[in-house]
Amino acid sequence: MPWTDILNHDAPLERFKRTLQSNRLASTYLFVGPDGIGKRAFALMLAQALLCENVSEPLMPCETCSACQQVIAQTHPDLILISKPADKAFIPLEAFIGDAEHRRQRGLCHDIGLKPYRGGRKIAIIDDADFLNIEGANSLLKTLEEPPPKSLLILLGSSEQKQLSTIVSRSQIVRFEPLTEQHVATVLQGLELETTTSIEELAAASGGSVARAIELSDEEVFQFRSTLRTALASLDPGRDNFGKDILGFVESVGKDTSMRRARLRMVGDFAIHFFEAVMHTAISDGLAKHSTDTEVHNALGRLPEDPQAKAEAVAVAIERTVLMQGQVGYNASPINIILPWLKDLAACLRGQQINVGV
Repeated sequence: MPWTDILNHDAPLERFKRTLQSNRLASTYLFVGPDGIGKRAFALMLAQALLCENVSEPLMPCETCSACQQVIAQTHPDLILISKPADKAFIPLEAFIGDAEHRRQRGLCHDIGLKPYRGGRKIAIIDDADFLNIEGANSLLKTLEEPPPKSLLILLGSSEQKQLSTIVSRSQIVRFEPLTEQHVATVLQGLELETTTSIEELAAASGGSVARAIELSDEEVFQFRSTLRTALASLDPGRDNFGKDILGFVESVGKDTSMRRARLRMVGDFAIHFFEAVMHTAISDGLAKHSTDTEVHNALGRLPEDPQAKAEAVAVAIERTVLMQGQVGYNASPINIILPWLKDLAACLRGQQINVGV
């Protein structure tokens, strides 16, 4: 995959070019940005460029050498890939330090310290860093504090707020912007989606994420998003037993626990995107009065008139929603997560103080 196929990420690319030219590559990077915008593709392309055996200039892999082909196939012996299994709530501790019989003899923390086989460096990419629990993060601490020579660790997450402080404080942060609606629409046009929703509507609702647009191509998901936005715009989303509607949406995927968790996190994502749109419109000159997003306009009309109070209320709503998503991985019943979340949203959006501590 050439860099030209990775859309809308010119700024991070230029940053790494400058870093390599000055020989100042850090040992740990945290890539943050919405899911489905190409962070993983960027990380793999960066790994390919660093492991290429015939690179002619910084970050320009040849695409044809055996090292490049192995990275493309994800079989390069110096490339370590970690992600959350679909049936798990968190990335297993074993992925970092091996199972109980092989503690510190296997796993990322062991493997990244080994001498590179052929690439001159070891590169590890941790996808789904949002699903690092405290135990997993603690297992990484020594590696982060004392990185092995010629090693590079890249973590991929949706936001700094969803990462543990021990990770954030030891990482160089690289922010990735959402794709434009046009970029999303262009990608969707190359897919065979079975949906009655237009590509333009999907792109507009995607938040700049191709993955989210594909999820929204399911009519049930698209309709629920609309209903949720209406409830949030009322500033009292728990009224009319809407919590049960959310629970029904979560349970509609079946009894599989991991799929239900994914649905509830999706609810949180929809809410965060809505609140971010409200915040952006509120602080952008002229947009508040001329917003074409009816629900955003309705929310702005009901929030406190004082600009600072308005911004603080929305910021707390986002923070409370991030906390809700963090609770999903534990064993609490979904309804016991949903109802307190809706109650707190109603309170903070009306300017009341709530506790958003863990």
